[in-house]
Amino acid sequence: MSFFADLRVADAWLGGKARSLVHLAEHGFATPPGFVVTDALFRALCPILPNIKQLDQSLLGSLDSLRASLMEVPWPTGFCAELSARLTAVGAARYAVRSSFAGEDVPGQLAPGVYESYLKVPAADVEQTIRQVLCSALAPGAVAYALAHGQKPAKAPVAVLVHAFVAGQAEGSAAFAPARMDEPLVTLRSGQLPAEAKLELAERLAVLAHGRGPTEIEWVFCDGHLVYLQARPFEPPAPPAPWPGFDELADKDTARAEWRWDAAHNPLPLSPAQAGLVELVDERCSIGIRQRVLGGYLFYTRDDGSIPPRIAAEAAGEFFALLRVQVESRLANLGVEPELEAALSLFVFAYEPIFGVLQPALRLAHQNLRSFLQDHAPQGLALLPVLRAGVSSMASERREMAAKMACAGSQAEVARTSYLELFGDEAPMWDVCSVTYAESPEVLLSHDERHACASVSPDWQGASAQVQSMVPAHLHPEWLQLLTLAREAVALGEADDWLYARAQAAVRRSLLGIGERLRAGAHVSEASDVFYLPLGLLRDFARGQVAAGSSLATLAAKGREGWQLARGLPPPSPEAALAKFVHGAGTGGRAIGRVVWHKPGRHIDALDTVLLAKTLLPTELPLINAVAIVTETGGPLDHVAAQARERGIPAVVGAAGASSVFADGDLALVDGDAGLVVKLGTAKSA
Repeated sequence: MSFFADLRVADAWLGGKARSLVHLAEHGFATPPGFVVTDALFRALCPILPNIKQLDQSLLGSLDSLRASLMEVPWPTGFCAELSARLTAVGAARYAVRSSFAGEDVPGQLAPGVYESYLKVPAADVEQTIRQVLCSALAPGAVAYALAHGQKPAKAPVAVLVHAFVAGQAEGSAAFAPARMDEPLVTLRSGQLPAEAKLELAERLAVLAHGRGPTEIEWVFCDGHLVYLQARPFEPPAPPAPWPGFDELADKDTARAEWRWDAAHNPLPLSPAQAGLVELVDERCSIGIRQRVLGGYLFYTRDDGSIPPRIAAEAAGEFFALLRVQVESRLANLGVEPELEAALSLFVFAYEPIFGVLQPALRLAHQNLRSFLQDHAPQGLALLPVLRAGVSSMASERREMAAKMACAGSQAEVARTSYLELFGDEAPMWDVCSVTYAESPEVLLSHDERHACASVSPDWQGASAQVQSMVPAHLHPEWLQLLTLAREAVALGEADDWLYARAQAAVRRSLLGIGERLRAGAHVSEASDVFYLPLGLLRDFARGQVAAGSSLATLAAKGREGWQLARGLPPPSPEAALAKFVHGAGTGGRAIGRVVWHKPGRHIDALDTVLLAKTLLPTELPLINAVAIVTETGGPLDHVAAQARERGIPAVVGAAGASSVFADGDLALVDGDAGLVVKLGTAKSA
């Protein structure tokens, strides 16, 4: 039995990496000298393998035992002597010992980094390193990868490529897909590549790719020459597909530039019921913008022809106080389960004053403060976050009451009751389908910030004094007035959200009442199905204009399915509108999910998870199920990006700074087309 093969022999038993090295050499590329340890060795050391059909906990112990046996079983007779002779013939000081398996470097199954390879291996350690490479065929990640591709784990050949290690002044990868790319993409992992060498690399890769199709190569620049180490098929990110939501616009090209995704307030698709509310207020309320739902998501555009009378920033507090009294009075008259038309009437009554009158006045207060600083104290612009911090508001009251819930011990229930009396109508999302805290109070203690019993307020007075020291004394009264109004605007901005939530909760209670009646009549499966029915249909039903029918359950199911599908197909990134984002290299595709920071041993298997990590081992990736992946390190041709493209998972790699922007539970958009990760919401909105 032969355990070795020369690189001159281009047969299937060489395995993926060795075969690619032969191919490069046949086309005149400089390659390092070496040889292959064939599949015969693996079969001799591990003659009996279990019939693995799925990876579960019971199999992990068996795999551990197999790998342990592989490391200890004696070598076949004559193997060590021939290995020593071949290493002597190559004559290198150090070696690369690399996997060259069946499931590597073939279209659709590149296995990037799934199996082990080792560099800078001394000749004396090659023997033991070969064992380690063979063991990687039976690692959990490798088994999961093979099963995911419909392959038998450790399918022949399980070969090992051994070649002279080439230490260069620069190293990296390069890829080219002639029909999809204008020029080759060259990436550096270390060092600097001279311009003439980069040009040579690009030209030779282009010729190779035109002959064998999209290709990626690994290279080293050593002593003025390029040495090529590997070639594999390359699948670049697919061109961004036009987002289907814009198809709903009559003039897609013009309207697309005008309509903007309201990702800052509504990052997730709206339920059909909420979409109906949007249509209602857009028809009845003048607020200076038009709104519509595209592809399930809320979009808006300016509408200067529908601006209600403005009020001065100084009048905002009095305006809100009166509006609050009016809304509270109407809420009291609605009762526990209001009639739908009455609840909708209240919602419309509150909507236009909040968004058309109050909010413009609050924006004016903030703009006046900024304009003062720009004109009289530009250095003070950096103090704006502190100047507007520490305001007594609904937000600070939430934090204080939540802290009492976490710290009150036996009085926690009393504290929770007080919280719900004031904030029970609020919900994690601005969607009428979202369960309120009054309905599900247990979520109130689910966020880390609510376990903090004390916080440090920023020194806004000290910041104000700094600004006063920058401006003439006669401007101090104007400054203090503008600062007072801007800080009041902060508080009112929280209060109007609270008031809006109360008005929307009344609509939710009404819809749930209708849902209960439909459920009792066996027209829907559960009361919450009502949120996935068209609002117009529900209004007609509440008025007695249509009768409930058996088709309602089907219609609700279709509405829920469309809502869920929309979540998997978000709009392009609204980068210009959002401040919380990081850039990197994208692999194509888009997805929205909740951030989970990767920790060693943390199990990731949730369909709405965006996995964020400093870095990921390629052997971990086959064991991870996530809607998207983000890493702070890596490049477009590295293992994480390659596996993400192969699996069709949107990913952004090299997203430096992600750890300072995203926390566990944050809602994020991973735009693999634009290479962008955008924060859409905090963990509080989970």
